[in-house]
Amino acid sequence: MFVLVIGGRAQGKTEYIRNHYSLADEDIGGEIGKQRAIVHLERLIAHQGGERVLAQLSERIGAGDCIVCCDEVGMGIVPTDRKEREFRDETGRVLCALAQRADRVIRVFAGIGQVLK
Repeated sequence: MFVLVIGGRAQGKTEYIRNHYSLADEDIGGEIGKQRAIVHLERLIAHQGGERVLAQLSERIGAGDCIVCCDEVGMGIVPTDRKEREFRDETGRVLCALAQRADRVIRVFAGIGQVLK
């Protein structure tokens, strides 16, 4: 099962997945590897680019159960800096593509998960 968890910064996404999916610390990581949960996807997109991250995630998702957490970066004031706007757009496009493939999409706000899909 592929689960996408989104929400604002510091809204309890990691704690939510830790509790609801019975994950230990070693099950959670910030890189696309063998951990069940990948957190801070927005950081990977910023460093590697959306297309590369999507390609790596496609392989990881196909390998078995996977949970991906990402901060919602498209809400709020639009940055004046062009690179920041491009990063927000790219992250949004990646999240749209992942949401289509996900078996479940959950938005976490104040530590409470709301199932969107």
